Amino acid sequence: MLRRLGHITTQLIALMFFSASMLMAEDEAQQSPPPVVPSLIVQTCTACHGPAGNSLSSAIPSIAGLPRDYLRGVMHDYRHGGRFSTVMGRLVQGYDDEQMDLLADYYSQQPFKLHKQRVDWDQAFKGKQLHRLYCRQCHGDLRRAPEPGSPVLNGRWMDYLRWTLQDYLLGVSQADEEMSGALTRLVRRHGEQGLEALLHYYGSARPKSKSSE
Repeated sequence: MLRRLGHITTQLIALMFFSASMLMAEDEAQQSPPPVVPSLIVQTCTACHGPAGNSLSSAIPSIAGLPRDYLRGVMHDYRHGGRFSTVMGRLVQGYDDEQMDLLADYYSQQPFKLHKQRVDWDQAFKGKQLHRLYCRQCHGDLRRAPEPGSPVLNGRWMDYLRWTLQDYLLGVSQADEEMSGALTRLVRRHGEQGLEALLHYYGSARPKSKSSE
């Protein structure tokens, strides 16, 4: 009889632990956000911008980790002609506002992956000084956080940045008057070499080694 009671008691204790574990698991599931699953809309961007928005081509920007409001604003500018594009101006016409919000939400949450680029380190050093003078206030650096909604430029593809900044200098893109003015002052005082030095500074960012993580 005692053995039977002991067996029943053991079963009851096990059942209590199992029930408690199930309740804890349900509570954690309710608190944890659901995993982000790329929708079909998101997948349409992968062919150009790469998996999770990390482009493998220096001619195409990585959009992973860019601020949500910035991404939303860029798509708006493409749609209405404020920003020059080769294909995006046409593609974005196929998205409604809700879909653009979805894209901005998704890509702003993706981790940005750095790619090594060939840089001239003397130019990169000069470019660092120019960044502090003309770009740091909005885009930040290691010592200063960027303004809300402004992207960090360090590590972004140099080729794409070069073409994009030229578009602003030429007036082809007119979405950001403040940036156009800063670039104009930079080139007026330091020439095209100054702009190139700035790009080498952005391209000099390196991925963290596993030993430093």
